[in-house]
Amino acid sequence: MKKQLWCVCLAFALLWVFGDAQNASCQTVDLTLSGVGNDEISKDIEVDTVNNVNKFVEKVGSLDFAVGQECFQLKLNASVVADVVVSTCKRSSFDTTLILLKEAPTETQEQLPDDIFLNRFDPTCEGSEGTMRSTVEYRTVENEEFLYVVVTGWEGARGAATVSFNVKKAEPLQISWGLDRIDQRNLPRDNMSSLSRGGDGVFVYVVDSGVNPTHSEFLATDSTTSGSRASEGKSFVAESDLSDCTGHGTHVAALIAGRTLGVAQGASIIAVKVLRCDNRGEKTALLAAIDWILEDIKEARKGAALVVMPVLSEFSEALNAKVNETLIQNDVPVVAAAGNFSEPDESSDSCLSSPGSLAGVISVSASNTLERRAVFSKYGSCTDIYAPGVGILSAFHTGDYATRVIDGTSQASSFVAGAVARLLSTNPRMNATNIRPAILSMSTKGVLDLDTGSSDPNRLLYVRDIPNFPVERPPEGWYHIYFGFQLRSPRNCSVDFNAELGSTLRRWLIDQEMPFSRARVFSCAPSFNPQPGTSELRQDEFMLDVQFEVGVVDKLSSVTFEKISDTMESEDLQEKMSVESDVVVEVVTALPWVVDARLLQFWAAPVLPGTTSTTSVGSIVGIVLASMTAFIALLLLLLLVFRWTKPAEREDTIGKSDKEQLLLEESGQSDSGFPPPMEMFHRSGGDPRPASENLNDGNTEFDVVSLEGGEGMFHNVGANVFGAADLGDSFASIPLSNRSEISENSDTGVIDGPLRTDSFGEEALLLGGGLFNRESFVDTEGIAEPAAITSDSAKKASSDNYPEPSIRMDSFEVFLDNEFV
Repeated sequence: MKKQLWCVCLAFALLWVFGDAQNASCQTVDLTLSGVGNDEISKDIEVDTVNNVNKFVEKVGSLDFAVGQECFQLKLNASVVADVVVSTCKRSSFDTTLILLKEAPTETQEQLPDDIFLNRFDPTCEGSEGTMRSTVEYRTVENEEFLYVVVTGWEGARGAATVSFNVKKAEPLQISWGLDRIDQRNLPRDNMSSLSRGGDGVFVYVVDSGVNPTHSEFLATDSTTSGSRASEGKSFVAESDLSDCTGHGTHVAALIAGRTLGVAQGASIIAVKVLRCDNRGEKTALLAAIDWILEDIKEARKGAALVVMPVLSEFSEALNAKVNETLIQNDVPVVAAAGNFSEPDESSDSCLSSPGSLAGVISVSASNTLERRAVFSKYGSCTDIYAPGVGILSAFHTGDYATRVIDGTSQASSFVAGAVARLLSTNPRMNATNIRPAILSMSTKGVLDLDTGSSDPNRLLYVRDIPNFPVERPPEGWYHIYFGFQLRSPRNCSVDFNAELGSTLRRWLIDQEMPFSRARVFSCAPSFNPQPGTSELRQDEFMLDVQFEVGVVDKLSSVTFEKISDTMESEDLQEKMSVESDVVVEVVTALPWVVDARLLQFWAAPVLPGTTSTTSVGSIVGIVLASMTAFIALLLLLLLVFRWTKPAEREDTIGKSDKEQLLLEESGQSDSGFPPPMEMFHRSGGDPRPASENLNDGNTEFDVVSLEGGEGMFHNVGANVFGAADLGDSFASIPLSNRSEISENSDTGVIDGPLRTDSFGEEALLLGGGLFNRESFVDTEGIAEPAAITSDSAKKASSDNYPEPSIRMDSFEVFLDNEFV
């Protein structure tokens, strides 16, 4: 009997001990929002697990947890979608781990993965030196009334801590100021990002601390796909878990490809983990990761791929060599952080960091909101470009909707990596060799207030949408610039209407003194989806989407592009474009973008290997010297021509068959598919004007007269380029100051205005388009191509190619306009 009684007592004792441990209740925390306005609730609760024997969660994945746990039941307003944050950031004497569950741990023996969110380290907690403090964040769904949070220690640690609870109504995510800054050339920022979805089909390898793939920023951006665009690639640290335990990798990955916070919202992220939870790693792990990346690109046939390395080490020849041989030489673009420094004795030279010091890698330093270098950012001759890197908001690993504001060149390099992803998505054939110069040359120059000396490049990242519109291939050495408007007009897209729009465009280009070769309406179609905010259409009005095309030689593409871009973004666009009175510019549907002869497309005019740069000091000096040489040569040439063709001794050979043949051979006719120019007429045998009338005062800038049937407009085409109007065997040079309309009397050859006439030689024959000086290329209204001119009264030019951008000083070329104003 005594033995039976003893057994019963022991059973009750064991039941009491284990029952108390296993069935201990969770403490309720009331976080019920009223649902009115933007109310917020915050509470702090003190816990001490030293003598605690509770165990609510024993195992999560491969992680085992010991006794010494506290549990909280969070009571919520089920009708309000709210953001819940639980943290031990305020105070903790031990390494804490927070486990968030959707069901009560006392009611579920085995927790499902979807019901658990675990965090053991929040590096953004202030004053957490010596202990690992944690944060979990969660956005509730409709009808969700309770959540559960278990507080435990990492690897059995125990101690005292303050657990903070905060809940507030969920609000739309706001973009960072950095994303707002990089899509415009100059301040002030417009508090928005113009970047739509981009980066589709591109894989970005993020070499960092891992990535939280379930974060909402990595969800698919369209309805045709589901799941996450972030995947766990491979870990190269002792911790086999690929999850991000510091948040750094998640933060930079979302700046690259986040659907709200990122530059390339359609790109895919592959996490390559090389950093432990203490934010440190081994070089051997980094070298092994680089080998694996190339292998993965090749095996998975990820053709459009790039690597971003926010992690860095001190200068390492071995690391630089590995990146160069394995990635750069295999055409894989690499973007790297220039590095941070904080100690006075720490070097600020970006050349002392790897892999950013490697030529071929895009090395990125950080700028701040004041357009200055971030105080922590390394700089120097190894820096390629700056991007925003101070106070940058992005995703964090503590929850699927969590965000943090972090500083660093890592954040700056992520913006650049996103831009590279967008460029690769549009141009999958681009590689490391031409991606880097394209990104650098399209950047915004000279807007940063740097204190770093002339060796530091004053370039700020610039990125913009490239519309998904049809384009045409320009000739070699040329660019096409495209842009689009939505117009409201009583006329539809007829041939005559398109011709009038083309003429308006050319007049505007001329008035803005922009060099170009061809300007035309590329496409015009009725718009069945007017832009929001437009006024209702009358029955006799049409809404038209019009796309324009401007052709320009590569060395002048930047000048033309920036002028067009500035006008498109101006508030007085209607006035600047001088659109006909019955046509209203409703909205700009496509800001300018550029297409080169390889059909590569860019959001600004790039300077690639083999093209002429117009931005460097050396290039400017070269252009100035070349222009001076050309001017001197031109004066000598004109002097020789004048002496050779004096009226008393001049032999008129215009119209002879051998001259016609020579011009035909020099015109370089080809079949590029451009529309033929209009007919022009040449009269010979007219009486020359007296050479003494209103001699030019020596001004070297002239206007060019374009004539059709005896009338035309003349306009400035820049220094050292002479314009002329055909007056039989004479030509009129018109000073720049005499800008006005002119007319020609076919009987007497009179041109109104204070002009000077000279009798040029046959080699300087010019008709209706402009005198073309190849040394300092400038263009005339709508010039399309070189044309053969004869003395017959109605010869149509048939050349179908732009002039090649070579230099010829021995003669002038003859050009015709595609259409005339």
